[in-house]
Amino acid sequence: MKSSHTSLICILMLSLVALHQCVRMKVKEIGRSNKIYIPPCFRDSCDHVLKKDCYCCGSKPDLCWEDQHYCNTHCPPLKPLIN
Repeated sequence: MKSSHTSLICILMLSLVALHQCVRMKVKEIGRSNKIYIPPCFRDSCDHVLKKDCYCCGSKPDLCWEDQHYCNTHCPPLKPLIN
């Protein structure tokens, strides 16, 4: 029973250190850390016989191009899931 008390105290101390680090973070750091970049185009297989792979828009999957850079510049932007 004594070893379980010691392990619980160690876990509590580590949790307090982690909580202290979170409190010290600035609000800007917290806001920036949860953003995820989703590219406008994704790689998919084409229906064309000569082309194996192409890049399609995430917002309109029926729009596909052979060049990824061209797709990224001409694809309509994705709508955000959360406002």
